[in-house]
Amino acid sequence: MINANPKRGDFNKYHHAYTKTTTRKPFNFDRSLLPTPLVYYSGIDLLKLSKRGEWRDALCPFHKETTASLRISMVSGGFRCMACGAKGGDVLAFHMLHRKLSFIDAAKDLNAWRAQ
Repeated sequence: MINANPKRGDFNKYHHAYTKTTTRKPFNFDRSLLPTPLVYYSGIDLLKLSKRGEWRDALCPFHKETTASLRISMVSGGFRCMACGAKGGDVLAFHMLHRKLSFIDAAKDLNAWRAQ
């Protein structure tokens, strides 16, 4: 009969491979430095926000359209286009998609990346 459990000595012998620690670079993104959704979305010339309240409508900049299908939350900054399916959870996600930037480049562009 073969024992599926390793011997205690074998476990200790190879345990270091499973508990290997790596040094990580400090994460410089600070979400609190992102602009508020109202300030960010109001500052984009192509977006004409309509309605009042938490959810606003706008023409989607990700495809051509004549009827507003982009819904934007003024609380979280999340957005979703009902026509093309573009979506994200905050102003950073919108900025990344709209400007075609990486996460770090978008965070730096929005001044939410702290210099070390």
